[in-house]
Amino acid sequence: MVTENKMNYVVTSILRAEFGGRTKALIQRTKNLNEHFGLEFTLVTTNYNANYNNIYDHYYEKGYANEKIGFENVYDYFSGRNYKNNEIVEHPIEIPGYNVRPNEKNHTYKYYKNGQFVRLRTYDQTTGKLKFDDIIVPGSSQRRIRYEYNDFGLCHRKIMYKPNTLNKIEEIFYDDQGKIYLSFSHTGEDENSIWRGHLLHNNTIIALKDEKDFFRYAFDHILQAGGVTFCDARILDQSLLNCSIATKKYFILHNSHNVTGTIAKTYQYLIEHADKADKIIVLTREQLSDLLDLGIDPARMTVIPHSMDDAETVDFASRKPEKKFVFIGRIVPQKQVHHIVRAFSQVAEKYPDYWMEIYGDGKETGDVSQLIDELGLGENVKMMGRTDNIQSVFRNAIASVISSHYEGFGLVIMESLHYGCPVISYDFKYGPKDLLTDGENGYIIEKDNIDLLADTIIKMIENPITEVKLSNDYYLSSTIEKWGRLLEQQ
Repeated sequence: MVTENKMNYVVTSILRAEFGGRTKALIQRTKNLNEHFGLEFTLVTTNYNANYNNIYDHYYEKGYANEKIGFENVYDYFSGRNYKNNEIVEHPIEIPGYNVRPNEKNHTYKYYKNGQFVRLRTYDQTTGKLKFDDIIVPGSSQRRIRYEYNDFGLCHRKIMYKPNTLNKIEEIFYDDQGKIYLSFSHTGEDENSIWRGHLLHNNTIIALKDEKDFFRYAFDHILQAGGVTFCDARILDQSLLNCSIATKKYFILHNSHNVTGTIAKTYQYLIEHADKADKIIVLTREQLSDLLDLGIDPARMTVIPHSMDDAETVDFASRKPEKKFVFIGRIVPQKQVHHIVRAFSQVAEKYPDYWMEIYGDGKETGDVSQLIDELGLGENVKMMGRTDNIQSVFRNAIASVISSHYEGFGLVIMESLHYGCPVISYDFKYGPKDLLTDGENGYIIEKDNIDLLADTIIKMIENPITEVKLSNDYYLSSTIEKWGRLLEQQ
């Protein structure tokens, strides 16, 4: 079994202060493995953020991490940035030799020379610190060069742009002493098309073929041998599989590998090189079956689903449904929330005193709100915004409704059942077939059939399902047992 004195890792693309299902799952898994097996972890990120200390502090404050869980970022590693610089470099708004015109509403300042607009500075609206210093092509509003500054007032990156576009052609990265440690050249064909790079490491210039090669090189130097490394982001599969460190490489699949009938591009490398993975962990039996059909060795595959905490008590006696249904999730194209709105327009014709509450936000929030107005459903479909108290949402709902095009697991299905709320779900990959049994804890219906969705909501009104409970397979005690068996194999 993996022992306590071996370092273990989680590699992922990004950690945000506010996060969705994948990050929530990897954080909870990391804490569970630490608390139950005494394993120490470092969470390694590969996105660029020169103020990552703010995220780390937030995670510790919120209890997402403890003293046995550390953080590293690949850029910080090579720059030597440790966020312990207490000296703040100030950047006054006035610059000698320039005339400045402020836009104090959005904290931007235009700078002029000889009557021409040549520079633009942007200051953080909360802290007042300089964020961007843009060099403008004289006589235009086109950005030519951008200098970026971190919370200490230090310039950490310079970006040069292809003329008449916002596509990068060169990025230069600086450490806290102002020395260059990394550069990337871009094709300029799109916003982020890296085609080569150069890294100064250990007094040697390392040529990099592309961003994935940079991540591979970073893993070769950040990771240590002997433990386990979990990979939660498909963009990092190739880099980790080609990493030379003798760490057990576990790949967690958080989403469907086949949405359109063909293998998604992001999953191709892992599936084609599955023989190099120590273990591929999926969340549902249905996805396991589909991957086995592709010829992946069963010995490299296992199912360990998401889970709920056994220690959380649910007062099922207090469940008293009102005349409402609920949706909880991101309001993005994948979730197809407009299907729910259109279905409920049919429900409201027969049962005008019933309503739907939509919890969440996302880039389609405005479109969904507009659709509600167009259909005259203001009294029947209500946009509720984000919620941190899903138990109260599920407690008083007849059922939760899920109209996704695809998922990796359907986390909200598990949460809904845990709180005693049945589920009406499209038959998408993956989750419904593992978690739901028709007529017992909800209904699985044909995907994208809005009329059938409306009919099933009406069916639930007329014949509600009660006394719903989540299977014991989806509680922490069960999944920890599965992780224990997996780790004992090492």
